[in-house]
Amino acid sequence: MAGHSFPTDRIVRYVLERRCREGGFCFYRLEEPNGSDTYYALSILHRLGVPFREDRTLGFLKAHQQRDGAYESIFQAFYCLQSLKLLGEDPEADPTSYILDHLHVYEIEKLPANVTSIFQRMLMLVELCVARHIALAPSLRETVIRFVMHFRKKDGGFGAFYATLLETAQALRILDRLGYPLQTLGSEAFVSQCADPVCGFVDIPFTTFSFLEHIHAGVLASACLNRPPLHAGPCLQFLSACQTLSGGFSRSTHTGIATLEDTFLAVETSHVLSQAGWS
Repeated sequence: MAGHSFPTDRIVRYVLERRCREGGFCFYRLEEPNGSDTYYALSILHRLGVPFREDRTLGFLKAHQQRDGAYESIFQAFYCLQSLKLLGEDPEADPTSYILDHLHVYEIEKLPANVTSIFQRMLMLVELCVARHIALAPSLRETVIRFVMHFRKKDGGFGAFYATLLETAQALRILDRLGYPLQTLGSEAFVSQCADPVCGFVDIPFTTFSFLEHIHAGVLASACLNRPPLHAGPCLQFLSACQTLSGGFSRSTHTGIATLEDTFLAVETSHVLSQAGWS
């Protein structure tokens, strides 16, 4: 992977050691494969240019879809459908109706109690629409945009009570996917306020503690806005410090075990930096 000094062979070994006999992947190396770990594993291999195709993996992914094209959850749909796309495969049944039926907005003043991220579920649905070339009706597109824009703050960031870098990156990604002119939002200023000369980015302006997902969010937001991050070097240094002896990446430079999700975030962040010429 150009643009950094990560030992790619160690990352690949970390990923492949987490294959399960059923065909999926599990980061804690038990025979308990799941959709998210499988998606992260396949995404990492794809970014590293490592060919991977296994019938058991295809069978594992296709088995999660119901006969009518539905899934147990939107999260499961996203992980399985995006994994199949990485493998160049289609699901057994057309999931279009299921995806569109679930692409709706919450009542803005009554977000469900179990919602920890305002935009994560919506972002997954929008990404699925893009990946599967599902056209949104103009009225639905405008409804989604209005929902996202409701959470825009005066500083140009997005969030429920105050702006955070994580929510801002997701909001920008949704709006970008829907063709909204991001340059009109003034979000560059907020993202710049989250830039940090030590770790690269923090989630909330003028704080000092960061996790790997904040670096990923800052780089993703910068890419959406087509603005280079103020501290690309510290971003890469933070990523490198998160790599563990296993070859995978943990959430923090201080402690913690490596996971496939965090390894995906590190590899994807490095890829975006490299593709944009920022590394």
